[in-house]
Formats: sequence, structure tokens, C-alpha cells
Amino acid sequence: MTKAAAMCGIPWRLENGGCAALPLPADTSIARVARAHVTGLLPALGLSVGDVDDITLMVSELATNVLQHATSRDGSPGAELWVYQRDDGHGRDELVVKTFDTLRGWRPPAGPGDDVLDHGRGLEIVELLARGRWGHHPTRSRLRTPAVPGKATWFALPLPHTVRRRHVWRVDGPHATRDLHALIVRRGIVHLTPTEKSGQPVLHGQGDLTVWCEAASFRWCARSGAVGCLPITDITEACEQIVQLCETLDDPERG
Repeated sequence: MTKAAAMCGIPWRLENGGCAALPLPADTSIARVARAHVTGLLPALGLSVGDVDDITLMVSELATNVLQHATSRDGSPGAELWVYQRDDGHGRDELVVKTFDTLRGWRPPAGPGDDVLDHGRGLEIVELLARGRWGHHPTRSRLRTPAVPGKATWFALPLPHTVRRRHVWRVDGPHATRDLHALIVRRGIVHLTPTEKSGQPVLHGQGDLTVWCEAASFRWCARSGAVGCLPITDITEACEQIVQLCETLDDPERG
């Protein structure tokens, strides 16, 4: 565990399957601090020197993007760095890195004197190095209490080997559903109500969003037609996708 992680009270290492959520400063040190956070978390993942270099460069670009386009004028805190693992949908693990900021829109309009040509150049680097595995979506903060709305900008890179995470989370359906619900509530989503269906816990809320656990997987669907399915071991990603869906249901224009 890095010193930064310890200071934030994070009692696990990346290979144990959770999400490292670390604060970022609202000043020109943001890229340096983001790089330091990430490089301290990577050694156990078996990444090559080239992969580590690519990750730290992309982290710098995401952090710089936050400073340039999403930091409040008064310099108040709010930016966060998130790092976790998930299945890439093809049976391989990938590393996910996200920066969170409190600006809901993707990009503010250019102001007087802004050099529009410079906007987005750092994200072109991310696009290239991540081979298209990047994007942004509405979400909620992890470090603030209560959680606040905003967006996450992310990239993902494949890991050289699968890192087992099963021992971290309870994998039986009822306990897994309760664990997921606790994570969702921590993110400020309180309108998902635990109920029971056929003796099994189910979460139900706005937009007829229903979340349940079946065959060692989290599943969800909503009136909008949105559906999802992830293995229980990807509880961090399941929580993130459900938070994203809830934020989109609150305001479809944010999707």
C-alpha cells in the first residue's frame, strides 16, 4: 500500500480487488501527485516498464485535463483519482484509471483568450495509448461525504495476467447483493430499496431499475431498456455502472 493510500484510510492493495480513491490537488501539482499515486500502486500487477510509462503519461494527461477544464475558479477541492481492476468482457483483467471532477458537462465553452487548438490534445494521447479504451460518463464522488455528482474520465489497459480477487468479496447471492447495495448507498444513491423476490434480496428503484444476483453474477435492468451483467468479483465495476445508470436516469441529457 502506498503512503497516499494509507493516509486515505484504504486498507487493501490493488490486487485485492477494490478501488483506490485518492484526492487530487486543485493546482499545478495535480499531474505530479496523480503520477505518484499510480506508480505506487502498480508494482504488484506485473506490468512491463513500457506499460507503466504509458500509464503514468496517460494519468498526467487526465489530471491536466481536469485542471484545465474542470477545476473550480476558487481552487476548491473535488478532483479524485480512482484505480481498480475489472474483467474486460473477454475473460481478461484490465486496469482502469479514472479522474473524477465535479463538472457535469464534458467540456466547458472556450472563454476569451482560450487557445481552442490546445483543448483535447492530451486526450488524443490517451486515445492513442489506450487504443480507444477510454471515455467519460456521469457518476458520483467517492471521497466526499455526502457524495456529489460529477463525471469520470477514464482509460483501461489489459493486465498481463489475471489477478485473483475472489477472496475479497462474499460470493453468495444474498450477501453479495447487500455488499453491492452498501457500496451504492455510499455513493449517494439512496433510492434503490432492498426488497425480496422468491426469497432472494433485490434492489428496486427509480425508472423501474432492478438489481439482483443470480448465478454468481450481478444483473440489472431498467425501464429505459438498459441492462447489465457482471460477475460478483467485479463488484467495483458493477457499482460504478449502476451509479452511472442512476445519474443518467435522473437526467437523460447527461447520459
